[in-house]
Amino acid sequence: MKSLNFQSVVSQFFEYESTVVVRWPLPFIIIPPLLTFSIVTLTVTNFHLNVTNDTLQVFLPDDMRSLRDLKELLRLFPPRDAQRDTYSIFGSKFVYTVIEDDSSDGNILSSSGIQRMSKLHKFVMGLETSLGDNVASNCLRNKDDEACTMHPIAFALEDTTPEFAIQFLLRYPNLKFGDFVIDNAMVFGDVRIEPKSQDRDGNSPIRSSKAVRMTYILESSESTERWIDLFLSAIPRYKETNSTIFWSSSKSLAKEMERNGELLIPWMPWTSLVLVVFCMFACSSLNIVKSQPFIGFFAMFNATMATIASTSLLLYLQYPFLPLVFIMPFLVVSIGTDNMFLMLKSWRMTKKSSNEEQRYIHALTESAASLFLTSLTDGLSFAIGSISDFHAVRVFCTYCAMAILFMFLFQVTFFNAVMSLCCRREVSGKHPVFCCYEITPPEETQVLEKQSNFDFSSIVAKHLFKILNPLPSRIGVFFIFLAYLFISIHFAIGLPLGLDLKLLAPDDSYVSKELEAQERLFADYGGFCFALVRAENISLKDPMVRRNLIGLYRDLGGSEYSSPSEFWLDPFEKKNRGKKYSESDFSDELHTFLAKEPHLKFRNDIRFTMMGKIEAMKMMFRVRKLGKDNDAPRAEYMRKVMENSQFNGFVYDTSFLLVDQQMTTVYNVIVDVVSAILTMLSICVLMVPRPVSAMCIAFAILSVNIGVIGALAATNTRLDIISMITIVMSVGFSVDYVTHTTFHFVIQRDNRLEKCLLVMTEPILQSALSTAIGVSLLSFVHSYIVRTFVNTVFFVVGLGILHGLIFLPVLLDTIVPDSEYMVPYEPQHEDEENPNHYEDLYGL
Repeated sequence: MKSLNFQSVVSQFFEYESTVVVRWPLPFIIIPPLLTFSIVTLTVTNFHLNVTNDTLQVFLPDDMRSLRDLKELLRLFPPRDAQRDTYSIFGSKFVYTVIEDDSSDGNILSSSGIQRMSKLHKFVMGLETSLGDNVASNCLRNKDDEACTMHPIAFALEDTTPEFAIQFLLRYPNLKFGDFVIDNAMVFGDVRIEPKSQDRDGNSPIRSSKAVRMTYILESSESTERWIDLFLSAIPRYKETNSTIFWSSSKSLAKEMERNGELLIPWMPWTSLVLVVFCMFACSSLNIVKSQPFIGFFAMFNATMATIASTSLLLYLQYPFLPLVFIMPFLVVSIGTDNMFLMLKSWRMTKKSSNEEQRYIHALTESAASLFLTSLTDGLSFAIGSISDFHAVRVFCTYCAMAILFMFLFQVTFFNAVMSLCCRREVSGKHPVFCCYEITPPEETQVLEKQSNFDFSSIVAKHLFKILNPLPSRIGVFFIFLAYLFISIHFAIGLPLGLDLKLLAPDDSYVSKELEAQERLFADYGGFCFALVRAENISLKDPMVRRNLIGLYRDLGGSEYSSPSEFWLDPFEKKNRGKKYSESDFSDELHTFLAKEPHLKFRNDIRFTMMGKIEAMKMMFRVRKLGKDNDAPRAEYMRKVMENSQFNGFVYDTSFLLVDQQMTTVYNVIVDVVSAILTMLSICVLMVPRPVSAMCIAFAILSVNIGVIGALAATNTRLDIISMITIVMSVGFSVDYVTHTTFHFVIQRDNRLEKCLLVMTEPILQSALSTAIGVSLLSFVHSYIVRTFVNTVFFVVGLGILHGLIFLPVLLDTIVPDSEYMVPYEPQHEDEENPNHYEDLYGL
């Protein structure tokens, strides 16, 4: 009697589908390659890569608190001064250099150090493209007749005797000439000062500085882009004695992230070659007639064709593209060979019969549920990621899900047709490579029969059974599992959180080196952070309101993480001393105040309505204690001060994007993993509708993923969106191992553990090995992003084998009752006298 469950429905569908493919294979061999060729042709003739230059934003969620604050800040206070309005980081153009003194005294402000600084500055200023683009023609100017917007030290370095001119600028963190303030905090790094000579504003003479940073702010134009490209190609060749040069630009992080993809491209043909050789070898046998090297080759061809077709289709539809997508072919092609091993195993287990066409149909039907389950779980795990809040996660997972969909469609059409021809070749006794030649097999001896029946995988399976079956061994496995779980949870709890920008570029990237130098040399003072206060419901004519606003300004800048920088109301109140105004008098006084130097810069710190009333105002603070460990405390302190004040507003700093991203990442990982596990479990319950077995599957999936997270933490991987992708991916991959094992366990009536191990050991080892081999060459790529994917695949494969062949079989054989048996789907067969079409390969 046929069992009425989802597995039987799937098997029955594939029985009918494979019947059509086996009887008329030619159309199914021709149509998929033609379809792929057509999609590629359409894409090439209308090629346009939909990429984004907002490098940081693609790694941020679509909606979070700091992003909303940034948008409001940009709306109310559009950037006009590139040096003050640094929240416009996503649109500004700049380059900068850092020169660090490597001499014994470690002081770049020595006479020789200043000469080296001057030489580097003149080198940058002298760079010119073939079209005449240089710094002078592209630098940012507030007015057309003004000089370039640069720090005064740049002009001092152009002097004939820069070591004398620069001495007048050496105060830290600021230099004040009356009302004129020069910001030195972002210029001098690792500074030693003369604290006894500190002035009333907290500025001290500089005794020594290990490094100096020169920033060149540029206009947004095509000529600027050309000059930045020239700068990035020329500066690596610049060398200076006793100095280390660091550099970066507004486009550096984006270009270096693209290099992650470029590093992968040379490895694609080598990976394909290694996988092809492995698959052809794994499909071969000591019996030359039974060898199927072409099945291994076309399994790789099928996966490659699916990857090309899916990627081309998404590019043709103008779907966004990221360099991260270059990792996708390695993953998809590697897992694309797994089903081939299951199908070949089923073919070799079927008995020889007079109707070889029906024999192949039976073999495919027997593996149909597993084949469908593998594709469905892998595809759905990526589909869950494709609806993520993170743009990068969404793009990568969509490409992977589409590739798996195409691979499944091509597998049940193109590959099935090819495999049916290869099996016909075997039945007719043709040579596995030179198919035109018949081979007369020698009379099968008892030795060869023994050798074919007891291959390496069956020996491993039998030894596994002998080890795991005794009760003491099961107790030992239980304690080993507890130790594994404890160690995994211990490391998983300590998984570092948040995106580290240094890790987005390759290991040897100049961007990573510059960011590390920035944290090391310029940690005391950072850029500006901002507070916005909405003023619709407050009246600034009241001196008490103004006093409270100044108090808020002092409180926000009163921690170790930030210090006051500029707030227009501070000098205004010092001038007017708490005077009470009428509405019109206050407006007149304020406009008079903003009309004169040095207060002209404050005009962009106040937002007026059409009626002339103040809508919002902006405060500026200097970031202190740079570094990712201090970003979260800074955000927490400043936001709490603003929330506890009587004013309506918010605080914003660029680092808050990473802080909010960190918390959103944790939330999304939990939601995505739980959703993926519940989805996978629902599918597994459909395929194996037995309560205790389903519980074992859920427990094993959860265990594998806890192990993966713990292993990632042990290898210093951070919980960021890269690891988020890999963790969600590992859910789908882990299902393949545990569900196949459970399915083949519950369909056995007796000797369940031994039969399950004998059937599953070979395909699990082969598929795990092919997946690991597919990404193993990428371990030579020096990139955190690539390394995280490679490590995850290795961890999933290793833990999948551990659970699929040891932990889960022992658990199933211990707690699953004999009554929890599932009748497998039996194909319709013409030979009713012998309905069992599968050989007893192992004498069971």
